[in-house]
Amino acid sequence: MHMEEPCFNFLRTKQTLGYHVYPTCRNTSGILGFSVTVTTQATKNNSEFVDKKIEEFLLYFEGKMRLLTEKAFRTQVSALIHIKECEDSYLGEEVDRNWNEIMTQQYLFDRLAHEVEALRSLTKSDLVDWFQAHRGKERKALSIHVVGFGKQEGDSDVQQSLLGEIYQLTFLPPSSYMKNTSYIRDIRNFTLMLNLLPYHKILK
Repeated sequence: MHMEEPCFNFLRTKQTLGYHVYPTCRNTSGILGFSVTVTTQATKNNSEFVDKKIEEFLLYFEGKMRLLTEKAFRTQVSALIHIKECEDSYLGEEVDRNWNEIMTQQYLFDRLAHEVEALRSLTKSDLVDWFQAHRGKERKALSIHVVGFGKQEGDSDVQQSLLGEIYQLTFLPPSSYMKNTSYIRDIRNFTLMLNLLPYHKILK
């Protein structure tokens, strides 16, 4: 919630990178994180340039977090608590939430109440310290670039399937914008080198 408006203002309004610009909290098999997504026109910006601007935004937001006032922090926390305490709009919301607890074998059916309790004990320094820790030298970040293939992207020879769709994934070489990064050319081989961790259940 703290990142949403600054993200849109920096990347969409000021940098005019694209209409679809948004940050997202992520819970991948119990591993928490956050992401910033930008959809841009192929004829206007390449994905490496957009990646550079996202990094610039994160540096800008890090400075903004240091200047965060206690009043602004409490206002956002109160708004988030209010959202989590609202009754479900329809039965499907309650069903989906409880079914997710069953599918992940966590069974914390009062998760929202636990989250509200955690929010009430959260301090501004907790939030700032967490963000700075994830921006330090030991941080891990995955930058995914999905580039269209066709005349708009400058491709003259476009081979298509019978359905008129591209059916082959092509790995593009990194540009000069992507310095000091590890380039993944084979997704399967890359994932085979990673440690396989058990599903982390968030039960508190």
